[in-house]
Amino acid sequence: MRDTLFEVTCKQCGRSLARVERIRDPEIAILEDHLRACGEPLGEAPLLGEVMGRVRVASVERARSSVR
Repeated sequence: MRDTLFEVTCKQCGRSLARVERIRDPEIAILEDHLRACGEPLGEAPLLGEVMGRVRVASVERARSSVR
C-alpha cells in the first residue's frame, strides 16, 4: 500500500474535492462537476489540462492506523 495520497482542491473556492492515490476518470468527472457548480465555465468535454489548471494538487501522507 502506498503511503502517499494526492489531495485535490479547487483554486477558486479552496474546497477539498478528493484524496486519492491516483486521479482517474471518475475523479476527473467529480472535478468537472464541481468546477461547473463553482461558477467556472467549462465546455461539454473540456481538455484535461483545462480541468487540472483550475485545481491544486498536493501530496499528503496517508494517516496511519495505530491498530495492528
